[in-house]
Parts: sequence; C-alpha cells; structure tokens
Amino acid sequence: MTREPLTLVRLIPPGATVEVAAGDHVEPETVLATGHLDRKVLRLPAGDNFELLKKPGDPVKKGEAVAVMEELFGLGLRELVSPCDGVMESVNARRTALVLTGSDAKIRALVRGRVEAVEDSEVRLQVRGERIRGWFGFGRAVAGEVYRIHEFFTPSEVRRRIGPEVAGRVVLCASFVLPEVITTLARYGAAALVCASLDFAPLWDLISPTGPHPAGRGLPTLVVVEGFGVHGLGPEAAGTLGAAEGRVVYAAGPALDRLVFAGPPYAEVLIPG
Repeated sequence: MTREPLTLVRLIPPGATVEVAAGDHVEPETVLATGHLDRKVLRLPAGDNFELLKKPGDPVKKGEAVAVMEELFGLGLRELVSPCDGVMESVNARRTALVLTGSDAKIRALVRGRVEAVEDSEVRLQVRGERIRGWFGFGRAVAGEVYRIHEFFTPSEVRRRIGPEVAGRVVLCASFVLPEVITTLARYGAAALVCASLDFAPLWDLISPTGPHPAGRGLPTLVVVEGFGVHGLGPEAAGTLGAAEGRVVYAAGPALDRLVFAGPPYAEVLIPG
C-alpha cells in the first residue's frame, strides 16, 4: 500500500486522441482522450445452426439481435444480442466468434489531480490518496462507490444475495469469492470486484482465450489483492478498504485487453484523499 503523493498511469487505447496537456488540472469528469474504448467478443454457438443478421461494418445497438440460432431440434429460436452500441467489426474464420467495436467514447480522468506527463499510449496523473496494489486483475479503469458483500458459500446463495443494487458500484469482498460472484456482478452491471482471493481454475475457464470472456472482456474490472487460493485481506488493506465503504474509489487492471500475471504493471485500487 502506498500513500500520497502518487503517480497514476492512465492507459490510452490505440487511435484515441489525447485532450489534455502536461500541467492541466483534472477533475473526475475531465476528458483525457476520445476514441474507441475497447472491443467486445461475442461467442457464437458450435456448429453452423445459426444465421448472422449483421455483416461487418453494420451499426448495432445494445440489445439488438446480431445472430439467431435454432434450439430444440429446430422447434425454437434463440437470439444472440449485442452487448453494446457500436459497429460489427468482424467474424473470425472459424465462425466461432464475432467482434463488436464500441462507439467513440470519452475516456475520463475518474480522479482529481494534475497531468504530470503525456505520451502516445498513456497519461500520467499526479493524485493524492492511498493505493492498494493487486496481486492479479484485469479490466478497464472505472470509478464507483464501494459496496461491501460478505463471503458466500454456495452458488445459490450468490444468486439470492446479489442483485441490482450493485449496478455501477465497486464491490468489495474481504475474503474468498466463488467464481459465480463475478459473473453475477456482470449480469447486474457492477463496475468492479475487489476481493481478497479466488480460485484460479474456474476463473481461467472464464477468461482464457477460448473461454466466454477472453482477458476478462464483458466482466467487471477485477482486483485480487492477496492471491489465488483461500485468503482474507491483510489487516492494512482490510482497514483501508473497509474505511472506504460508501465512498467513490478508482479501480483498474494492469493492461488493456490482455492479461498480466507478473507485474509491473499491477491491478490497483486508489482511494482518493
């Protein structure tokens, strides 16, 4: 854990246009850059029992059907819908996935501070606060109010106890979490999950190149503070994060659209001070 003053590195995706200069003061809503935030991968069903409703270059709306597949031996149909507004970019050669590119978006500072330096792929901000570095994580930079949950012991308990109240929030669990937690948080629109620990194997099933969420795409930002296995938060991290309950904090993975298993860079949580 690091105390003020801090340098916060904000990664800028390729093709984005930086809108700030060294020395500028920034507020959480200040636009650092404009451009495509990310791409989303939509997995297609095995086999060819589906029909694409969109072709590369077509615009799409969030919730709009981009493919339809047969179910129940042709007696039923299921729609595959776009998770975002944007453009259908491509379909891979094996017809197992399609790539959707989000509309041009504004990349905001999310914190208060001053621009220290600007480079092609990053903006460095000088900020005040406390930083907790994660042992592992992924996902884009987000900010949200800390909402605390307790340890769940069964998948059914996860489904009963997590609901719409997590939308837009940074969800904190000071102990081990089941793999169902992060997928349930994704369903309800949580911004991030900050947890002490989780099991690697079921997580890898989700985020591997052949999983439904490659490199964490489509999942909330994740910061694992202590490691894989069963661990609780250490006393210092538990105290700092616990005191932040109800406050807006910043959370980010170490890289854009790829996994990093041995930093630097690191996943991190910043509690503004």
